[in-house]
Amino acid sequence: MVLLKRQLILWVWVSSALVVYSLPWRVSCPTGCVCQMKPWFSPQSVSCEASTVDCNNLFLTQLPSPLPPDTHTLRLQSNLLSALEIPLLHTLPNLTELDLSQNRFSCVRTLTLTQPQAASLPSLLSLHLEENQLWFLPPASFSSLPALQELFLSHNRLFYLAPGAFSGLGLLLRLHLNNNHLTSIEPRWFTDLGSLHSLVLGGMGLKGLTERALEGIPGLKFLDLNKNPLSVVQTGDFRDLVHLTELGLNNMEELVAIERAAMENLPELTKLEITNNPRLSYIHPQAFLRLGRLESLMLNSNALSALHQHTVLSLPSLREVSLYSNPLRCDCLFRWVAKEQPHTDTQMPQAVVVKPDPGTTCPAAVGTCWF
Repeated sequence: MVLLKRQLILWVWVSSALVVYSLPWRVSCPTGCVCQMKPWFSPQSVSCEASTVDCNNLFLTQLPSPLPPDTHTLRLQSNLLSALEIPLLHTLPNLTELDLSQNRFSCVRTLTLTQPQAASLPSLLSLHLEENQLWFLPPASFSSLPALQELFLSHNRLFYLAPGAFSGLGLLLRLHLNNNHLTSIEPRWFTDLGSLHSLVLGGMGLKGLTERALEGIPGLKFLDLNKNPLSVVQTGDFRDLVHLTELGLNNMEELVAIERAAMENLPELTKLEITNNPRLSYIHPQAFLRLGRLESLMLNSNALSALHQHTVLSLPSLREVSLYSNPLRCDCLFRWVAKEQPHTDTQMPQAVVVKPDPGTTCPAAVGTCWF
């Protein structure tokens, strides 16, 4: 009985710890909406209690009214909105997050500007526009939102971005453009994005990278290019991105090869994911140059039959190589892995955990190997 009681107390404690609490917010709330105080995380992951107006899934064709003047977060997801009454939003001086995803917006001008060069929503940090019908971004599309730090534009119909489309967003940290219809990356898109840390470009029609495509983003740390029809990662495609820490090249149906110096001088890169590319059969022995901090190299679920010794030995900080689900030729791949050398070897003083397919019969394919 005592044990049962203890288990019940533990269950209640764990359950309460997992609950995200919402507190009443006693204001005049628009009809059909829910007004509450809810936990909110800033773009820098700082948490606070935020006054939230939730008007999701109400089939709205215009903004609800009246909106409480102290509104911090306004959720309008899954409605029928195609334009905004910007003057009504001007009555919300503390508006920090605006969710307009899954609506019917086709033109960005119906979202932001009222007067040229005017700061429309000067406190807004996060704007969600996923799953709308946007097809084109003109120059300075969001310049009336000078404080914006997160912009989510995934799953629209964008096929053209004008040069300087994001100019005026000097504080932007995260930009999601995935699952649109863009087929190339132009450096002129990213003018003035000196603070951008995270860029998601997956699930589009990118067949290659133009020269110096990302040079306008000097502070970029995270880059996602997954699910694009790239066939070859060419020499210099990823060069001199000196603050990049994570790069994803996964789920590319057309990718067959990674050329020499495809990744070069990425001094802060710690994780490189190149996985689930069913036609990727060749990685040049010198594909990765001057990646001094790379610790994790994920190469599982490709079509690799071998991995050259130099590929690993050129990465002095490497801790893990994942090779699951590749058609590995054990005689070629693990001949050099199996040769153990003393821990005091000056060229490679640390261990690398090689992770091939769990079903492999190679005796040297498991465990930790010293090079």
